[in-house]
Amino acid sequence: MLWKESKHSWKKENLNSNNMEIKIADTELKEITSIFYRILIPRPIAWVSTISKKGIDNLAPFSFYGGVTANPPIVSLGIGKRKGKHKDTAQNLLDTKECVIHLTNVELSEKMVMTSADLPPEEDEFEIVGIGKLKSTDVKPSRIEEAHIAMEGKLYRHIEVGNTPGDMILVEIVRIHIDDSILDENGKPDVAKIDPLARLGGRKYASLNEAWDIIRPN
Repeated sequence: MLWKESKHSWKKENLNSNNMEIKIADTELKEITSIFYRILIPRPIAWVSTISKKGIDNLAPFSFYGGVTANPPIVSLGIGKRKGKHKDTAQNLLDTKECVIHLTNVELSEKMVMTSADLPPEEDEFEIVGIGKLKSTDVKPSRIEEAHIAMEGKLYRHIEVGNTPGDMILVEIVRIHIDDSILDENGKPDVAKIDPLARLGGRKYASLNEAWDIIRPN
């Protein structure tokens, strides 16, 4: 089903079809973004702390985030620009080359969302939202005291991607902190105890209500 833009909404070209088709080249960016965010789900959330050249801590969440390789551990962060300029997280990573990536759980969801506010670079989200700080081991940015998992990382590569363009930042993980409270009897992170938070479309978030094993073929 192809959809056409009207003054009021997007309408089916083929009223007898049960499929929605969107030709990207003929669609406004706002509409593409709205739909893309709603189908690229669920997305893990990287709660990223960085530090500016002036020594000011910054904290912000990003859900265009994922693993790239495990040898060495490298993750990717997709960070859009704001009015054509780097967001504080991207700018700090480019300037100081370090960060800490935290796994967000349901308990911390409201505080996490509060750190997504567009604040001046001289504002410290840790202090504004009321989040505890811990000193990191190998990097300068602070860790979130309440987070159960924190990964210290260093800038591996920066790539500008897309028409805007946005920042794709690859981060090499150099140290991982895991709270004992979320470990299973074998000393491995327990998914149920982690209680991870996922980003959906719009303002919606989700928790992990159920998990099961599926045996993969050899």
